[in-house]
Amino acid sequence: ISHFSQLILTLIAYILDLMLVFIIQRSTRKEIGPYRILLTFFVLSDLYFNTIHFIVYPIPEMYGNAFIMRGHGLYTELLGLSLYGGAYGHAFPILIFHFLYRYLAIKKPKFLQHFRFFFFALMVSTAACNALMFTAFYYFFGPDEESLRILGAVFNGSLPLPLIHAIDSAEKNAQALYWSGATFEGPRWRNIIGMGMMAATMSFAYAVIITCTVLINKYLKNQLKSSNTMRLHNQLFRALISQAFVPLFTAYYPAGTAMILPLFGITVPYISIIVPPACCTHSLFDPLVLILTITEYRRAFFKNTGLSKLQAPSKSVSSKDATHT
Repeated sequence: ISHFSQLILTLIAYILDLMLVFIIQRSTRKEIGPYRILLTFFVLSDLYFNTIHFIVYPIPEMYGNAFIMRGHGLYTELLGLSLYGGAYGHAFPILIFHFLYRYLAIKKPKFLQHFRFFFFALMVSTAACNALMFTAFYYFFGPDEESLRILGAVFNGSLPLPLIHAIDSAEKNAQALYWSGATFEGPRWRNIIGMGMMAATMSFAYAVIITCTVLINKYLKNQLKSSNTMRLHNQLFRALISQAFVPLFTAYYPAGTAMILPLFGITVPYISIIVPPACCTHSLFDPLVLILTITEYRRAFFKNTGLSKLQAPSKSVSSKDATHT
């Protein structure tokens, strides 16, 4: 059931992402300007994540104070899990720069004249975060003699777990054994540091996102611009908030739970069934939110899918009032 759900969600995400790229590139709303490039970059990153997730198909497990994850897709080596970890993490700098762009667009639009430097900083930050998460999985969550010895009962099939394990594939698992003995005894800093790196990255990203959200919302409420301009700003802002916080509860929270709960010795047996399909929604909600929130994108989507009769009438945003958006 989990595998079938992943296939369906992956296919729908591919269709929506590709349709959104087409809609963005064919958009007649020229006043959006460079933001179109950021939107396209966001969608392409979702396509990359969707592809890696499909190829690796990682399934996490929890047992006592141990976190285990193995690839069950086309590529099952530890390297694939590390690439997946990198792809999972590069969404955070992309979200940060999207919020920074929205803040600059409404507060200090003259700074957007240097968009090339802004976009270059985005690409560098994305690559750096990808490398950071890759390292956390490949090095800090890689198998070692101690973890393989203590988790031997798991890998040889002596313990009843949701997935079937074999001792010869033990080294293909990303594994974190947070404590050498009983819970809260003998901390294994190697694994704790790896988990801390990923938690700190996510916490920093959402601290910046929440700060920008408060500033943008405060500024929009105090503006006396035309209703058309405000409508477009609010549409883009609402879409960005949804892109940041919907995956937090559909993908980030389930996956984070699988990694953090073993730190406290908590085991949730069915996490291996819940997390894989949930993580697929990460690249499904992003395009869906943009399509349903931005008026022009929604119209183009309904038109291209033959569902235009189902679309409720809405007021358009004039290009004259929507400059510097």
